[in-house]
Amino acid sequence: MMAGCELDNTGTPQIIAGPSVPSPVPLHAPYVWDTPEELRVWTDNAVSRGSFSIDSDGSNGAITIQFTGSSGGPLLLRGPDIDPPAKAIRAFRVRYQWLTELPVSFYPSFFVAAEAANAPSADVQARNSKSLQAGPGWKELEVPIYLNSTSALPDVRYVYFWVSPQPVGLLKIDTITLVN
Repeated sequence: MMAGCELDNTGTPQIIAGPSVPSPVPLHAPYVWDTPEELRVWTDNAVSRGSFSIDSDGSNGAITIQFTGSSGGPLLLRGPDIDPPAKAIRAFRVRYQWLTELPVSFYPSFFVAAEAANAPSADVQARNSKSLQAGPGWKELEVPIYLNSTSALPDVRYVYFWVSPQPVGLLKIDTITLVN
């Protein structure tokens, strides 16, 4: 999340919103991104950082990320703005392949954070993480998201995710879903 605060002439703070990511592509199913055009909204925007491509080897289109270790720079994928916010989202799900030559004991973490319309304050985000499992074939990873220190399910304005530590290998994501 990026935002700023500025004082006007009266000393009253004004919140300056961070960059938005409008979606020029209508979704074929609510809160599901799984076509090349829908996935491109996650990669081709002013907030996402990293080296991505969209390919169609073994799927109907997938975000492809080639990791080269710490020299590869930061990765951040930011989803489109959801207006009105998606109500009571309990999880973030991706269908992925994690292909690596590293020993099977090395599992990078997949971190998810969501800007929630119903957060108790502006500095609280819904977040969580899980480990990616290596190997051929498509796998599903469902990461529950929740508001810190509350039992409320978040009403999601947008989602972003990153992988850490910077691994070595190829990550393909062909479906991103918000689950309620």
